[in-house]
Amino acid sequence: TFINISAFKNATIYITPLKIIKKATLLIQDGKVIAIGKKVLIPAGAKTIDLKGKTIYPSFIDLYSSFGIPKPKKSLLNRGGSKPQYDAERKGYYWNDHIRPETSSYSLFKFDSKKSKEYLKAGFGVVNTHSQDGIMRGSGLLVSLNPNANNAYRVLDDNSGQYLSFSKSVKSRQSYPTSRMGAMALLRQTYLDANWYEKGKMKNSDLSLHALNKYKNETQIFETGSHIDALRADKIGDEFGIQYTIVGSGDEFERIQDIKNTNAKFIIPINFRVAYDVADPL
Repeated sequence: TFINISAFKNATIYITPLKIIKKATLLIQDGKVIAIGKKVLIPAGAKTIDLKGKTIYPSFIDLYSSFGIPKPKKSLLNRGGSKPQYDAERKGYYWNDHIRPETSSYSLFKFDSKKSKEYLKAGFGVVNTHSQDGIMRGSGLLVSLNPNANNAYRVLDDNSGQYLSFSKSVKSRQSYPTSRMGAMALLRQTYLDANWYEKGKMKNSDLSLHALNKYKNETQIFETGSHIDALRADKIGDEFGIQYTIVGSGDEFERIQDIKNTNAKFIIPINFRVAYDVADPL
């Protein structure tokens, strides 16, 4: 009987930064670790790989990146010269071009060998990436940084969540929204329209609203620029029964109790601010 188990033996394995086992065996079944140790019983039929002289250690995961996704190009269109543009440029999609939940980052993805080497040297093995463009940005993907695999094996999840922000898409020159308040109003309007659309009350088809409803139960990751924006985003989510995972900015400590009250999971940057030098009180 075929069993999908791989055994990596004779390796130095880092369980934690301080707990290290030499000449150990790692058992993996269906992509999950099932045993680690010096006296691990290898099942009959398992694929065995001798890693004498090699080291195994857990990798970091970059939860929020644009790895392998081309930088969005700014729109050169501007109807009427310098006049504001109010209408959307796309047909069959939502009336506002900054709402793009139908965007598939998988279709845009191209493995970046040079960047992957930088990640690997820094201890990262997996990245969660997406097209960082628009207020509703579409789906992302979870990618292994294995340079020797192809995308069929490298992509661990081709829809790792839906992504949002308060920033407009650079691909459109549509004027609205022009403020943070406008972006919040647009998000609320989009959710209301999606609910209306799902009930079959709209005569026209809309690819954006269709995608928004299709993926509404996926993880929703919202990029914010400050702790105030984090609270704003959470308030919108509460209004529509959505618990966002929030990409923080590092200043959450300024209103930590309010941040805690959101009950949201936060992705926090680790490039912390340098502490003030208070050696000299003057």
